[in-house]
Amino acid sequence: MAGVVVTGRFPRRRLIQTVAANLVRLVFGSAARNWGRNIGSTAPALGSMTLLLLMSGLVGLTGFALHNLEVVQAREASLLHVYLRDDAADPDVVALWNRLSSDPRIARVTYVSKADALARAHTIPGLPELANASESNPFPASLDVQVKSLNDMGAIDAVVRNESVVDPLNPTSYDRGAYERIQAVLFGIAIAGLAFVGLLGFVAVTVTMNSIKAAILSRRDEITIMQLVGAPRWMVRGPFVVEGAITGTLAGLVAGGVTFGLAMSGIAAGSQSFTQFAPGVTTTVAAIAAAIVIGTGLGLGSGSSLLSVRRHMES
Repeated sequence: MAGVVVTGRFPRRRLIQTVAANLVRLVFGSAARNWGRNIGSTAPALGSMTLLLLMSGLVGLTGFALHNLEVVQAREASLLHVYLRDDAADPDVVALWNRLSSDPRIARVTYVSKADALARAHTIPGLPELANASESNPFPASLDVQVKSLNDMGAIDAVVRNESVVDPLNPTSYDRGAYERIQAVLFGIAIAGLAFVGLLGFVAVTVTMNSIKAAILSRRDEITIMQLVGAPRWMVRGPFVVEGAITGTLAGLVAGGVTFGLAMSGIAAGSQSFTQFAPGVTTTVAAIAAAIVIGTGLGLGSGSSLLSVRRHMES
């Protein structure tokens, strides 16, 4: 009697659901269980990665604030105050104003009278006492020259300081080294921050790779059996990569939450002073920084695990 082979017909949707469920169970479920069992060997990697991501988030926010602060300082440094003599004739002042306005290197020129200069001084800390100590107005009239490029400040200062209407004792507000000192300080802080984060990154990646290596060695027999029965490479290596991703994601969640919390604390504690020293750092920026930290943790954990798997697992 001839045998009859009956082939079952399963709905495509059910087949996809079954394959997906098995994939989640074999790769993600196995990785989660093994991660929980190996928490002792994973803890150093989790701690070092959390510290790295936290410092990276704070350094990133600090760098963003310093960049904005540099922009603000550059804008202020590119404003040249040309102080006028008290006895300067109006036609001569107008002539100088016209010459400066026609210069292509200058964005705009604004006349500030002695009364306006006195009113401005009352808004600057320390100057109201100086103004009240004098019976007359000690602040001169000026032409405020907004220069397009900071590199042209010296040339424009050389042009105006010898004009007859300019105060010979205190001609301008130009300070050659002020902005250069600011740039040098910011550059030094940036280099130090990047070097520190780079060192922490090396430590975190090394510790994570070692923890995955220990997991691979402890499950060598299981890996060998899976390879002998013909399991695909991704099924053998996948759980280890997912374990690293779990470590990185948890570290990113902790570091991102702390980064966001510290930024919000600074914003809430002193909004005016915080805005002055950290311009541009808002709730939205803090949330974006936290999200970047979490994503970086995921990528760092899974990437470190993949490197360790390729290095210590047989093909």
